[in-house]
Amino acid sequence: MSEMQRVITFATGKGGTGKTSCAVNVAGLAAAAGWRTLLIDLDSQGNCGHDLGYGWNGRSDEGAGLVNCLVSGEALKPVLSDVRPNLDVIPGGSRLDDLDDLVAGRERRGDDGVSLLRDALRPLAPEYDLVIIDTPPSRRSALVLSALMAARWIVVPTKSDRSSIEGLRKLAEQVVAVRDRNPDLEVLGAVLFGIGSSATVLRQHAADDVRNVLGDAAPLFESVIRHAQAVADDSREKGRLVYELAEVVHNAEPYWIALKEGRRPQRVPGTAPALAEDYALLAQEMLTRIAELEEPSA
Repeated sequence: MSEMQRVITFATGKGGTGKTSCAVNVAGLAAAAGWRTLLIDLDSQGNCGHDLGYGWNGRSDEGAGLVNCLVSGEALKPVLSDVRPNLDVIPGGSRLDDLDDLVAGRERRGDDGVSLLRDALRPLAPEYDLVIIDTPPSRRSALVLSALMAARWIVVPTKSDRSSIEGLRKLAEQVVAVRDRNPDLEVLGAVLFGIGSSATVLRQHAADDVRNVLGDAAPLFESVIRHAQAVADDSREKGRLVYELAEVVHNAEPYWIALKEGRRPQRVPGTAPALAEDYALLAQEMLTRIAELEEPSA
């Protein structure tokens, strides 16, 4: 197995489509269920830190450690250890604006800038069962390309509105742009985000749109992340992941138990538990699909 076999990049061509929410909740659930996990935040907004709490208490280095390693050519190392049990983090933040300029400048000069992240991550990745990379909006294209260059798998969250679907075309162009240098890159799947739980027709139309843009190479996950903005806002404000909020406020069964046992979590009334269940089922589906795809090579 390649040392980069378990690197997963969450990416799409438009902001506000659930990349960070999916990345942090899947990372947190996987870590809680026993997968040693590294989360890398490549977004200058640093919202992973708000969802996980370290962005509110001054523990984030705003991406300085990540930038310094890539500029110096040193191997990456986790900046924050055990943000949750089994979960280490390399934070993002305002310093990543410098990194975007650095990578883009090297590419303009004909040098290989987008491989900096992959090369720095390669020695560290084997220490983890999963490495999850959260990406910025597509206007930071150099950082998005860097994340795709480092990844084995792409997970594509998208909303059902027209601008989000059009954003997928931008992502498809970026995937094509790095495929020559990263031929192992594959789309693990697309997940519909922010769609009402009863919007069956809307889901079907969005699914058709995703297939039309990304083709059969991007199978849709059966899991759908429902629209629950108030819960998402409350979760970020408190620095707790959605499933943590559901467990504390609604006394729900720990969602990592269901994930580890490969079953649906026990149903608990309330919007937060319903959203937490969506993330748990997405994590379960992702991990199952990776295991199935790895089996022939194993």
